[in-house]
Amino acid sequence: MQTRYPIYIPSHGRYESMLTPPLFKKHGVPFYLVVDETQWDKYCQAGYEEHLLKLPFLNNGTSFPPRVFITEHSRANGDKRHWQIDDNIRSFKYFNGKARVPTDSGLALRIVENFCDRWLNVGVYGPNYNCFNIPGTVKKPYRKNTHIYSCMCMLNSLPFTWRGPWNEDVDLCLQTLAHKYCTIACNFMGAEKMATMTVKGGNSDAYQNLDSRAYGSRTLQQRWPGIVELKNKYGRPHFHIKNNWQMFKDIPLVKDPDYEPESFKLKQVTIG
Repeated sequence: MQTRYPIYIPSHGRYESMLTPPLFKKHGVPFYLVVDETQWDKYCQAGYEEHLLKLPFLNNGTSFPPRVFITEHSRANGDKRHWQIDDNIRSFKYFNGKARVPTDSGLALRIVENFCDRWLNVGVYGPNYNCFNIPGTVKKPYRKNTHIYSCMCMLNSLPFTWRGPWNEDVDLCLQTLAHKYCTIACNFMGAEKMATMTVKGGNSDAYQNLDSRAYGSRTLQQRWPGIVELKNKYGRPHFHIKNNWQMFKDIPLVKDPDYEPESFKLKQVTIG
């Protein structure tokens, strides 16, 4: 199933190990695979030539410059929103509070779009991590005004963009909330993402540099004093959002009075 908004997947050095693009190809979901010129031929040989979008610069080992380019590309195309999705997502699973059910990837994202587009002031939304959807513990279908992870649908009219060098998704969500837009993490749909540094390639080499990661945490804290705290974890400074994002809980969702949601008839099938 095709999504309402274009999908972009930034990637580097994972032409043999990425997970999200093969998943989307299997389910017939259109997407851009964004790489620099040093990676172009390798990703073509891996069978993704028709999906490739070339960066106008070389990837320097951090992910935020490609994310800025992607947002500018989508804005130039006149899109209302766009998806930016990490390349190491294995599957999507619908969560009904009792079980996590594997779901067609295009349908999963379309259901998230259909749910979240009913509000006018949502700056960023997306599925929650599948690992957070523990049967019997999650009582609400979504969480408002919190961090959106790795699979993010961004409103293109937001008056800001991505900032690095690290933790750019956290910073984007904080910018969104500081401008009085909402964010929505959908508990009813989970993204099964591989743990950081467990998939070969990407930014793994740069991310293993503890000094660089500590600098990223300190930069985030300096940008957001009183909101981001630094705590020592795993032998280095690590950021923590004060009061678990609760300082933003009173930003209200504003309904679109003209919005007409789609209806989906979900059918569970046995595979294999």
